[in-house]
Amino acid sequence: MNQSEVAATPQAGIGGRHKRLMARTVLISFFTAVSRVFGYGREALTAALFGDTSAVYDAFVTAWRVPNLFRRLLGEGAVSVSLVRAMTKEDHERGNDAGRALMWETLRLAARILFALTVLVMGAVALMPDTMPMTGWRWLGDDAAVMRELTVHVAPYVIVICLAGLAGGALSVRERFIAASAGPGVMNAIAIATLVLIGWRFGWEGLAPVDGAAGRERHLDMARWLSWGLLASGAAQLALLVPELRAAKLLERATPSPKVRAKAVEVLKTSLPLALGAAVYQINVLVDSFMANNLLEIGGASTYYYANRIQQLPLALVATAATSAVFPAMQALAQTRSFGELRRLHEQTHLGVAFIALPASVGLFVLATPVTSVLLEHGAFSERGVERTADAITMLCIALVPGGAVSLITRAYWALGDYRTPVKVAVAMLVLNVLLNLAFVVGLDMDTGGLALATAVVSWLNVAVLVPGLNRRLREQQGGEVAGLPDLGARVVRIAAASAASGLAAYQIWSALDVERGSAFGLFVAIAAGITTYVIAAQLLGSPEWRSARERVIARLRHRGAR
Repeated sequence: MNQSEVAATPQAGIGGRHKRLMARTVLISFFTAVSRVFGYGREALTAALFGDTSAVYDAFVTAWRVPNLFRRLLGEGAVSVSLVRAMTKEDHERGNDAGRALMWETLRLAARILFALTVLVMGAVALMPDTMPMTGWRWLGDDAAVMRELTVHVAPYVIVICLAGLAGGALSVRERFIAASAGPGVMNAIAIATLVLIGWRFGWEGLAPVDGAAGRERHLDMARWLSWGLLASGAAQLALLVPELRAAKLLERATPSPKVRAKAVEVLKTSLPLALGAAVYQINVLVDSFMANNLLEIGGASTYYYANRIQQLPLALVATAATSAVFPAMQALAQTRSFGELRRLHEQTHLGVAFIALPASVGLFVLATPVTSVLLEHGAFSERGVERTADAITMLCIALVPGGAVSLITRAYWALGDYRTPVKVAVAMLVLNVLLNLAFVVGLDMDTGGLALATAVVSWLNVAVLVPGLNRRLREQQGGEVAGLPDLGARVVRIAAASAASGLAAYQIWSALDVERGSAFGLFVAIAAGITTYVIAAQLLGSPEWRSARERVIARLRHRGAR
């Protein structure tokens, strides 16, 4: 059936969409893995150039979290999800032409709002006092002027990257994921090129911060260059979507009408409660960064940022990819009131994520120091920086599984039309995160690990509150009990047991090698031992997730061999 036929028969196309979820998840995971590899290269270069005691880079990473948060909330989160919901409904009820018209009107309205929001952020930061009223906390860091300037530099990134996220969401409704998935890799590649230019311009040796105005100005010039490179990367991500938009016939402009405009306004209104409910983890990280600037010694914000970036690889590689892949399918199942299938898809996705994320979390926990040393201990990055980063990583590992689960659970609520519950829980978790930060860092005198531990506690509590509510919501929609996977608990136990065996093997091998902490060879051997042990344990325990993955790989190899 071609595009015009689908447009003529609205419901014909939606039932056949979103079938190849595993292949889609693998595709998104592949591009995410490429992006993360580039991302680690980017962080290794910034660590070598700026070191771990740069007040300027502390300010940069904190400023960068502001547009990055709005990207998560709006471009890749709330507005994008709301648009996916609305476009799915339009395609289902009125055909693809109606869905395309809604996309264009939403993009137009969003562009105006994003521009106003960017100006507001820039103005707010420029007018903020150096210290928080009543408390006297230096919420803009040790050098407020640097924080203000760099925030103004990176704020426009919000506009281009959020529009790219919205366009990518529209493409996902039409089952096109390649360009949007490749975008972060393009961003990191451009950032790496920018950092190489910075190294060429300012030199690769002796770039550790020095006392006085000269060292500050040199790092500030480097941060300015990096800001321009990141803005260019955002524009590149948006441009990358154009060919797929054209192929999906989404570039054909539609004439706006009052009815379509009203629906676009509703998309944006719906996204407001979604924003806070979806991004409790990202907001917590932003709050942590501002508190690190105030509560920790210089370098705290930078080392906590590096820890978060390292922890994000398994989270983004599996959890984020799976959530992006299955949400359109969950939305379609909710639209057709297939609640049993929705719950089973939801639970199966959690198991698939846990099968990768849990052993990765355990492995990263036991190998935090060598991982940090191999990736970051170069150039101006010191042994103390490794210790502070690894301290945060060990705590963030505890948040890895629930951090990914919250995003998927929240989207399940959205698919069922419940936006309020995730918001209420998110607000409570935000308040708790701030209180725990103060308790661990101020009360117990913890360093970066205190901020990370607070995030971990809040992430698990968030899951514990949301899951029962989701099950109740499903029963209400169904009008009775909705059956899930019958062996869910047993499968989780198998994954946990295999992960524990994997982590123990990796730790024992690393200890037995007795190599320097920065030994890439030793780290490779330890990781290989952990992976091998995990595969063997999963096989012996009869893990359905391992069996399914193995069968899919074998089938794919046989298919290629038969060509």
